[in-house]
Amino acid sequence: MDKPLFEMPFVRNIGFVMTYQCQVACPHCIIRAGPHRTEKMQFADAVNWVAQVAAYRNGYIKVLSLTGGEPFFDMSLLQKVSSYAAEKGLLVSAVTNAFWASSVHDAVATLRSLPAVRMLAISTDVYHQKAIAFEKVKNAILAARDLNIPYNVAVCTENTEDPEYQRILDDLSRVTEPETVATAITFPAGRALEAISELRYHLTDKPPISACAAGSSPIILPSGKVLACIGPVIELSTEHPLLLGNLRQNTLDEILDKAECNSILHAIRIWGPRKLIAMVSEAGLGCYLPEKYVEGSMCQACYSLMACKPISQFLFELTENEAFAERVAYGRAFYLKEAQMVKELGLVC
Repeated sequence: MDKPLFEMPFVRNIGFVMTYQCQVACPHCIIRAGPHRTEKMQFADAVNWVAQVAAYRNGYIKVLSLTGGEPFFDMSLLQKVSSYAAEKGLLVSAVTNAFWASSVHDAVATLRSLPAVRMLAISTDVYHQKAIAFEKVKNAILAARDLNIPYNVAVCTENTEDPEYQRILDDLSRVTEPETVATAITFPAGRALEAISELRYHLTDKPPISACAAGSSPIILPSGKVLACIGPVIELSTEHPLLLGNLRQNTLDEILDKAECNSILHAIRIWGPRKLIAMVSEAGLGCYLPEKYVEGSMCQACYSLMACKPISQFLFELTENEAFAERVAYGRAFYLKEAQMVKELGLVC
């Protein structure tokens, strides 16, 4: 077993998809956000769910991440929800494409109007920059620095050798430190299935080998659905093991307590999707697996498992396998230093 590269405590951070609205309809958007979308989280729902987040295990969850779409699309909602979350003792972060940062002065004014937002994640890439100039990203970075707000910049690309991607990294290097920039490989899911005509990935016949830190942070949609992460499984309408529940049917306590023993989710957190891919192949279902994987994209490998009905059914059956659940529980205790699953299953660590 390889030790995971990243260890993040389970459910210390939780996210809200505030809205599906966005100024742009980027071709790589996994939730198909755009100016035509009208779905958003209602304030009454947000207040209810924030209260449940803050109360979970007497304050166990520390961070609320507000994302979209573009959460800055509805400033009034963002201000009210972030303020309420801060009153409840949560550290609030927000994701944005920085469309609002027309100048450093405007960017500072916008961030000052959101005093409860204490961390910022800024998205930019070749697709965003067709509508949102890099200058706005620069202004947002400078404003965050001026206000001492921690930030990071997320850049998506299909291929790290792409000259446009390298140009963006070069532009960012003139504004911020390399450690504030994170790269994600885009994947053929969501709008990318129709909108990107030529995918320039490096392909490999082996799934990625690393563990998944994203599975530690569930995401809540305006519909009330709770998913294990904000990866491409967010667009699936079918049942799968990473769909944890719905807040219109169960409380957050019930959903997250059940997720503590979700052996599929925690296997991905410990070993990445490759462990499950190997088990799927051993079960005689290899014909349903992709012939090639996108190099460096754990999300694409995971999506291929959850989007396939025969494989998803196998994974649901695997959740009932006591021996597998015990192995995952001990893996969590040993690799992630998390003994909660061991306790929940009544095992001895």
